Amino acid sequence: MAEILSKKSRKTPRRKIRIPVVCWDGRDEQRQGQGKELLIRDLSADGIGFMSKQIYTVGTLLFIDMYLPKRKKPVSCQIKVVFVKALLQTADYVMGASFVNLSDEDKQFIIFSLEKMDFYLLLESMVKGGASDLHLTVGRPPMVRRDGRILAMATDPLEEGEVEAMLYPLLSDEQIQNFKRTKELDFGFSPNVDCRFRVNMHWQKGFVEAAIRNIPTDIKTFEELGLATKQMEGFCQDLSGLFLIAGTTGSGKTTTMASMINFINHNQKKVIITIEDPVEYIFKSAQSVIKQRELGSDTQSYAEALRRALRQDPDVLCVGEILDAECLKAALRAAETGHFVISTIHAPDTVSAIERAVNFFPPEHAMAIRQQLATALKAVLFQILLPRKDQKGRVLATELLINNSAIKNLIREGKGMLMGSVLQTGKTLGMHTLQNSLEELFKKGLIDEETVLSLTSREHAL
Repeated sequence: MAEILSKKSRKTPRRKIRIPVVCWDGRDEQRQGQGKELLIRDLSADGIGFMSKQIYTVGTLLFIDMYLPKRKKPVSCQIKVVFVKALLQTADYVMGASFVNLSDEDKQFIIFSLEKMDFYLLLESMVKGGASDLHLTVGRPPMVRRDGRILAMATDPLEEGEVEAMLYPLLSDEQIQNFKRTKELDFGFSPNVDCRFRVNMHWQKGFVEAAIRNIPTDIKTFEELGLATKQMEGFCQDLSGLFLIAGTTGSGKTTTMASMINFINHNQKKVIITIEDPVEYIFKSAQSVIKQRELGSDTQSYAEALRRALRQDPDVLCVGEILDAECLKAALRAAETGHFVISTIHAPDTVSAIERAVNFFPPEHAMAIRQQLATALKAVLFQILLPRKDQKGRVLATELLINNSAIKNLIREGKGMLMGSVLQTGKTLGMHTLQNSLEELFKKGLIDEETVLSLTSREHAL
């Protein structure tokens, strides 16, 4: 991956960035009026690429003011159009123009700015360093999360406008307008076939910022993740029901769900529909047929996509996350009507995941939802990532609650406090507690005693 990113980011001085550029007719040296804003596609020290609904013929001269981050006054010069291409099925034109009278000082500043805003170089450093996340925050250097720890990159603090300049070229005009309107945006992108990233753009104290997650392209097996292989394969054989993966943010829930999808895809002839925000792991249909739908571009909501999916002949439905009552209700309906549904939910343990699902609904609906959940639920897998004793990454600890007859009755009766006892005595049925998992990891020398004690005390506090 790093080599491919390097080719894109280092062998050419041209960068895909988006900055404000205003132009005037080449005869208007005084720059009268407001001018026309150009939609910049890329920039180099020699010229710019831009889009326009107005065609400028080759040889046309324009005056421009170019606003680069960290500089109050614009870079002012002339450009000469050297390339024009009409876009199919749109009224837009793509054009390239060279700088005519750019000063040496401005040229050096452009080169400096392009080096500082090399997004692909940041991604390359992130991946090479084994980081899972990259944080772009104005006023601070880019930060990465590696093995759960936050570290600063050895570069200058980000300036206002730099995050937009780096990320806007990845977006469609519709996405940009939506982000400006809602102040929030999630999307995924692949610089090449060997890597993929998930991006959350947001505003903070009046500045645009972003969190970028590195999505591994190789999907790990159950064994590689540290999950019980035969048990997980058994769940994947289910023809119907709801399988919930619980945990906190960054605990690998999506990775586990991807592993289940991948196993089904390569071992069973099914129709699998995923509904994600955004699409993270990219699957290629093997024995199964896989359809991946993304919120925003392919559908408007999890609940609506789930309802529509029932008419798309699915065997397996994968929902990125259960976020609200409407989504859970649609997932339960799908599970009750003969479909295997896999989803994730934010919760600190298996029992809390069930209670959180019920609490999505008002009290007057609790009894009905408990009845549905008791009928449709197959199991809840809780997971947490812990630092390895050898400091070489992290290891997965889990808790598994299987919905047997005792758990079904407790769900119906709303006696969540008693589920822990069933969980502790259900080892013969394949259940295990987080404490069981911690003890096993400690015996294998994968985690230290301090980690075990910290989580044990947390469980007792709960």
